[in-house]
Amino acid sequence: MSDVIRTIRGKYPSLTKKQKDIAGYMLEHPDDMCFITLKQLSADNQVSEMTVLNFCSALGYANFNHLKSEFRKYSAQRRMDMENPAGYEGGEGGEGIVSMFTQLCRQQAGAISDYCRMLRAEDYRKAAIMVCKAEKVIVCGRGVGYMLAEYISTRLSMCGIASMSVNTELGERVGSALNFVDGGCLVIPVSFPDYYSVTVKMAQCAKSKGASLLGITDSTRAEISCICDMCLYCPTENRFFPNSLSVPVLAVDFLMTAVSLEKSRGDGTGASEKPDFLKISDGGF
Repeated sequence: MSDVIRTIRGKYPSLTKKQKDIAGYMLEHPDDMCFITLKQLSADNQVSEMTVLNFCSALGYANFNHLKSEFRKYSAQRRMDMENPAGYEGGEGGEGIVSMFTQLCRQQAGAISDYCRMLRAEDYRKAAIMVCKAEKVIVCGRGVGYMLAEYISTRLSMCGIASMSVNTELGERVGSALNFVDGGCLVIPVSFPDYYSVTVKMAQCAKSKGASLLGITDSTRAEISCICDMCLYCPTENRFFPNSLSVPVLAVDFLMTAVSLEKSRGDGTGASEKPDFLKISDGGF
């Protein structure tokens, strides 16, 4: 199976001079390409953003995010090859698939174990206090990020906290939700690769209106990390999927446990009635 590095090398002779400079940068910094923004890449190579987009098209990729997604796949595969230099054991056919499945399950279990071992309880306490102090909570995301946003909103509602989820791919929903953002609002942007730009822009807009921001993302290098007041970090790498929600769902469950404990202290935080803004919730709350 071809990867992004082979693609770049194969197309290299037919590229323009500026495109070859961009290609050289990518070949020298494959790990950086997993996180870099279009603006940053353009600045580092002293070319326009359109030049980079044309470069992506020359390689056969639909857009810049598509290219970054291929670099993340390449990076993940390279790490797995380093961990299993002899490849997956178990023979051909069904036996090989069973062996591969077993190893992937162990990898996921290992990721969960690592996350639990590194868990900082004080971070979850701080996040829970942010949630409980908020007059209303808006959770936003795209793709699997929105799936997690819906789950968070549902769990918050079960805790008696006024909340709604927003799919940032739906411009009307984003605009409607931002009308309710003020200093008493907590916005929880959920941003995983490919770090959808509208999710980031919604967070930026909410911050400019005085809202508190609690991010959920996979890396300190994600753009959302620099915007939020604090973030909970959840690894999402998986060989077959762009993002796995195994660890993020666990992290949300931990957060909801912390929220429940915080509310049980009897501070009277959290809304008892659902405000008008919930009428526009994607989830219909």
